Amino acid sequence: MAPPPDAPAGTGIPAADGTQPFRKPRLEAAIGWLAACGFLFLALVTVIVGVQSRERAITGAQDRARAAVRVLAEHAARLFDAADLLVEYAAQESADRPWDEVARSRALWDKLNAQRARLPFLDAVWLNDATGLLRLTTAAFPTPYSDASDREIFLFHLRNAQQGRAVDQPHIGPRIIGRVTNKATFLLSRRLSEPDGGFRGIASVTIDPSYLSGFYKELDLPHEPVTILVRADDLDVLVREPDGSTAPAPLSALTRRSILAQQGGGIARDDTAIVAHRRVDSWPVHVVVQLELAPVLETWRRLIAPYAGLAAAAAMALAALSVFGFRQARGARQVQRELERRVRERTASLEKTVGERDAALAQKDLLMREANHRIKNSLQVVSSLLSLQGQAVGEPRLNDHLLEAGRRVQAIADIHRLLYRVDDVHFIPFHDYLTELCRELERSASSDGGNWRLELVVEPVEVPTDHAVQLGLLANELVMNAIKHAYRPLAAPMAATPDPAWSARDMHKAVNVIFVGLRRNGDVLQLIVGDRGVGLPPDFDWRRSRSLGMRLIHTLSRQLGAALTVENTSPGVRFTISLPQPTSGDGEWGGDSGEASGGLPGKKSG
Repeated sequence: MAPPPDAPAGTGIPAADGTQPFRKPRLEAAIGWLAACGFLFLALVTVIVGVQSRERAITGAQDRARAAVRVLAEHAARLFDAADLLVEYAAQESADRPWDEVARSRALWDKLNAQRARLPFLDAVWLNDATGLLRLTTAAFPTPYSDASDREIFLFHLRNAQQGRAVDQPHIGPRIIGRVTNKATFLLSRRLSEPDGGFRGIASVTIDPSYLSGFYKELDLPHEPVTILVRADDLDVLVREPDGSTAPAPLSALTRRSILAQQGGGIARDDTAIVAHRRVDSWPVHVVVQLELAPVLETWRRLIAPYAGLAAAAAMALAALSVFGFRQARGARQVQRELERRVRERTASLEKTVGERDAALAQKDLLMREANHRIKNSLQVVSSLLSLQGQAVGEPRLNDHLLEAGRRVQAIADIHRLLYRVDDVHFIPFHDYLTELCRELERSASSDGGNWRLELVVEPVEVPTDHAVQLGLLANELVMNAIKHAYRPLAAPMAATPDPAWSARDMHKAVNVIFVGLRRNGDVLQLIVGDRGVGLPPDFDWRRSRSLGMRLIHTLSRQLGAALTVENTSPGVRFTISLPQPTSGDGEWGGDSGEASGGLPGKKSG
């Protein structure tokens, strides 16, 4: 099924044989796929860059939290070491004194207060006896009443003494509200022992949480993290910044799990927060930095916003290019359809013109064939009329002239008979014409009496129609001349030695032989007629001969531009018509090249 006239190329309509032709992809589809791939690539790049940059932002926040917690842990260790030195100093100064003397000693109070003043993060130094009664404090002098027997730090050291633990290790108590100072604080304490190892009481210092909160605030860490100081054993919060309440908020579940899982320190993260923690050297305390993810991601969004804008601009540009490409492709397709329509119209017009021309040529060829056929019929009528007229007259000489004229007319009629039989009216196969002409003359001569034989050696040659009539009349005149004059004076057939040119033929000495040849000799076409008869008289000049036959031969040769050569071969005579053959490309000669020169096959009769 043929595609419709307005169908574009490559529409996939099945061919006439039922096969599916190659479907050429439409340009719009290609642009659509390219645009989709471009959008997909841009989206993938945007997502990958966004995810990677988000992970880098979170990783950077984790690294900063880890660095901050390391600095804070080192700072807390120095503070606790300094506070522990003051506790040991107070224990040494009160070791050899009774508690009543310690309570009354202003000098001891001044020493301890002077040392406490050098450490601004400490509130006061405290000395409690074995019953928990406060004996001396740098918070006031004389010492106010206070009982610490119910405090966690006192019970911790008393329990160690009762259990016989000889090692005196420092202890950090929970966050409390001081009964003397009425302030939030926590204590670092050591056990006091008698010379015999008995429990004598405790020495302690109170650490000001506000000092640590102020220090944490001054660090100016990014994303406003929450900084926490927490005891290791019960995860009780000692300091929390920022936190304005008296009792700090407890640790989050994420922070608890991380500290319990990684006692020495580590980092944890969930969907809402990042937690970094570190143990403060040998102290039972952890420093925690808790960072909410929301400000980290907000900072990341601000940083990624320009790149997101670039990606959006690129997507818009790609969309604009895609729309432009679609429009261009649609316009190109319309132009292609218009061109194809014009090509189809032009092709149809050319096909119509070619068909009309072929019809005209066929009509012309038919007319030419019809004209040649009618000319041939007319010439045959003329030839027949001449033959009848010759038979009607009683004079032999006039009869011979009429018969010769009839043969000449018949020779021309034979040319026209070939013209309406061949496919190309511009050329005729002259070798076929020459063969039929010789056979007809041979039959005519044999019917008149005489033992005649025509030897033909002809090569396939096609000659232009314009030359065919002249060549046909030349062949007719030369053969008829040989039949009439070559052997007439002989009473019997002549036996002669063959000419070297015809040595390849087996000639019968009892037959009057006439040789007819047609061959190419280089670029020259040669028509040769020879015999072994009486030959020409010694003084015969064929150029001045008054006979009609010789005059015809001379005139026709000159019209063709051919060279006529007459040779006495003793016996006999040989006529050679040499017609120059145009070189290839002149457009006048045609013919089969035959075989290699010198060994061309010919048609032989008889």
